[in-house]
Amino acid sequence: SDNVEGGRISARGLAEAIGGKGKVYINSTNPNVSSVEGREQGFAEVMKNEYPDITVIGPDYNLDDAARATQQTAAILEREQDLAGVFGTNVFSAQGAGQAVINAGLGGHVQVVAYDATKDAIESLNQGVVTMVLAQKPFDMGYMAVQFAAADAAGVTSLPKRVETGFAIIDKDNISDPEIAR
Repeated sequence: SDNVEGGRISARGLAEAIGGKGKVYINSTNPNVSSVEGREQGFAEVMKNEYPDITVIGPDYNLDDAARATQQTAAILEREQDLAGVFGTNVFSAQGAGQAVINAGLGGHVQVVAYDATKDAIESLNQGVVTMVLAQKPFDMGYMAVQFAAADAAGVTSLPKRVETGFAIIDKDNISDPEIAR
């Protein structure tokens, strides 16, 4: 999937959730990883170009450790008491950030976006730890992968090198929608 576009979609979802103004924080995984760099880039680009009343803080890198993401986000919450939202560039980032928000008694006040619709991310959404989850449409990815494998086995040589399956934002309002759930 297009990680830059995923970052853009996450930014717009978070901006809408916080009313288009305030401070948001990026908690990421590792520096110099193309997928998360793309997510960070798309997120920051949209905030800068489309939401001038939103200030972006970070990113901080948690090295794929949810406990570290919790500590980092807790420190940001302590320093930036008017923080409105957090973008977690993967599940560990969002879980840790969401836990810090809950621990600070700010659940529902500080919005948290999780990138990747894993089982854990959906559980975090159901528990109110995160506000929304950006899904990379795994059903569509799997479906297309099977189609490509069948075509390749049949000797088709004109397959495109890249097919975008798109994204969906999952939140409490649409989590039960069968089209989103798949």
